[in-house]
Amino acid sequence: MPGIKNIILGVLLAAAGGGVYVAVDLGDSVLGYVVWGLIGCGAILFIGGLYRALGPEAKGADATEAYKSDTIARLVMQSTIMTALADGPLDDEEIEMIVTACESVVHERLDKESIRRVAKVVESRGEEILHEIHSEGQMLNPDARKALFDACVLVLTADHKVDIRQTAAVTAIARQLGFGEDEAQAMLADAMKEADTG
Repeated sequence: MPGIKNIILGVLLAAAGGGVYVAVDLGDSVLGYVVWGLIGCGAILFIGGLYRALGPEAKGADATEAYKSDTIARLVMQSTIMTALADGPLDDEEIEMIVTACESVVHERLDKESIRRVAKVVESRGEEILHEIHSEGQMLNPDARKALFDACVLVLTADHKVDIRQTAAVTAIARQLGFGEDEAQAMLADAMKEADTG
């Protein structure tokens, strides 16, 4: 949830400042003003966190707009959605993980409902999406292609069950991104090992 860190930090700062103010008679000393400043900073962080969590931006950006206008966003959505769809309709855990994966790659939180709309588009285009991933993915540098692969693995492990159809989808996407068969298998094995220990 966006803003949660600010909310927690704000509460901690305000509570710490309040605790010191109640426990120690500071009067009009400089330390008293510092404690009031601490309480004020905590309150500002708390209010800012609430605004981020509940304000107009909390919902997230429209995924359909990002899909149309940003190549990286489109590729990460296509790849992660194809991974999630490999074992059937998207569930809430997969949607949440797609949002998280997109945020980690494009640094923008996307609206869950608009992700569902994009998923319908991706599903309707089927194998054509793999060709698009291939042609656009080849233009990315190795780090960006690896980030796309990692985003797919996030979705693959979203429900803590590894489905062979999803594993095959991630391997196919890795090949479309220009990773060789052995390299794709090795990266997937490493990622799965990391997911098991993480």
